[in-house]
Amino acid sequence: MADHQRIYPMTADVEKDAGQYGNEKPSAPLGPNSSNRSSEKGGVDPVPVPPASNGRMRVKIPKDQAISRREHPRYLSPPPKRRCSCCRCLCCTICFLIALVVIVAVACGVMYLVFRPRIPKYSVDSIQITNFTINPTDLSTNCQFAVKIKARNPNKRIGIYYLDNSHLAVLYSGSELCTGSLPVFYQGHENTTFLDVELTGTGAKLTSNMVTTLNAQTNQASIPLNLKADVPVKIKLGKLKLWKITVRVRWDLTVNQLDANAKVTVKKSKVRVKL
Repeated sequence: MADHQRIYPMTADVEKDAGQYGNEKPSAPLGPNSSNRSSEKGGVDPVPVPPASNGRMRVKIPKDQAISRREHPRYLSPPPKRRCSCCRCLCCTICFLIALVVIVAVACGVMYLVFRPRIPKYSVDSIQITNFTINPTDLSTNCQFAVKIKARNPNKRIGIYYLDNSHLAVLYSGSELCTGSLPVFYQGHENTTFLDVELTGTGAKLTSNMVTTLNAQTNQASIPLNLKADVPVKIKLGKLKLWKITVRVRWDLTVNQLDANAKVTVKKSKVRVKL
């Protein structure tokens, strides 16, 4: 087989042709007809610029027709809605309060299961009257009572500190006859303590109707009295001493007489304890 003949162009001819065509002006515009272009877009035709030395045609577009990259429309998603700061603050506050209530409730439940708290029990063991007189002139009274109170702490793991500034009073028909206070002491677990309390009072005035009713009740050997006690205490849970609270005890008593140096019998007794 015969070898294929290869033809190589001469370098001088290529350079000559490139120079010849590079210096030659184009006979027709590179773009579409100017009349059609202006009618279609309604703008100004681009101004042709003489070709560069490399044989390429450059077209200059006016600045008013050039589109900048910043002017390109951008399709962005709408910004997320922001909650009001007040609503957010309110929600945080409500959540904090709910969490605090839950924590306190859980702590109280655990403490109740561990310590099993029970309300102390109080009763009047006896009453002794050393002085009880009524001034016939102004119906004022002069009284001195000795009351023995029984206090029992039924709790196995809770102690009670009885503090000072306690107040005890004996009343008849709402009038305070005499007052006193409990001693300061500590009552341990499952402990029973007897307290001797002295109550004295002068100047309490009764009405004529009250004196008449008292005489009738004395004849019937059924005289109603009220004994009240407001005692500040502190609760001890194990080694932890809690804050001070006030124990309010109310007795509704019925005795047989109010004569001095006579044996007074408590016929009825009803007690209420509030913390």
